[in-house]
Amino acid sequence: MNYIEISLTFHDSSFAEILEAELTELQFESFTLLDGKLQAYIPSIDYSEEEVNLVLESYSDAIIKANTKEIAHENWNAVWESNYPPVRIDDELFIGAAFHDFPNDVRFNIKLEPNMSFGTGHHPTTEQVLRYMSTLPLNGKRFMDFGCGSAILSIYAAFCGSVSTGIEIDAHAADAARHNLKLNNISNFDIVTGGIESLRGEPYDIIAANINRNIIEECLKDFHDALASKGWLICSGFLASDVPDLKLTIESSGFSIQTHTNIDDWAMIAAKKTL
Repeated sequence: MNYIEISLTFHDSSFAEILEAELTELQFESFTLLDGKLQAYIPSIDYSEEEVNLVLESYSDAIIKANTKEIAHENWNAVWESNYPPVRIDDELFIGAAFHDFPNDVRFNIKLEPNMSFGTGHHPTTEQVLRYMSTLPLNGKRFMDFGCGSAILSIYAAFCGSVSTGIEIDAHAADAARHNLKLNNISNFDIVTGGIESLRGEPYDIIAANINRNIIEECLKDFHDALASKGWLICSGFLASDVPDLKLTIESSGFSIQTHTNIDDWAMIAAKKTL
């Protein structure tokens, strides 16, 4: 599967995060933001030049340069390695690829196969979910990673003693997630290819959904039904400006908001099932 790469540079780097949110709505799957330059990636079959141009025209005053190119699937990892710095979250976690040097002074190291389409830990939403997970008692808990992408959250939960499942609707991403579980010697997690209908079986103690606001809102009833009494819902993948309205929607679905955090313009909400 080939990918389209769009590279954007801005007069004001704050617009990079705004454009990232806009392009997420057009099925762009992965982003890198380094030195104020945004690179966005989407499968060629999902790319609509007309839709993208409409978005870019809305921010034409903020954009200095916009370049588009197609990347052949066989060149994907080479592109990824050249754009893939490791991620470190304090002394808790280091996320890198095989070509990185892994430190000895963190609690956990996660190794990922470089693959730009399924999440890498660089995004502020992923960092916020991981940071909040580190505050919860995960050992022995049933954990659901909904929209698991590269399975970073699943791997971290497994390292902390959780068991259960990741769900990913993209079959190629699900295969990459399974591969990453093997790379990290994870045997107490399964990856299911599917959507919200895959939430079944015993109740979960924690559901993490790092996706986007629209899908979170559509799935709230299913999340509530799938959680055990007083279970946790950790959601991210939306902008800080969405938080007030999203809090109200989550609360009206039978949850009590526990906290929310922001990194740059991106937010995370943690809630607890009350009904």
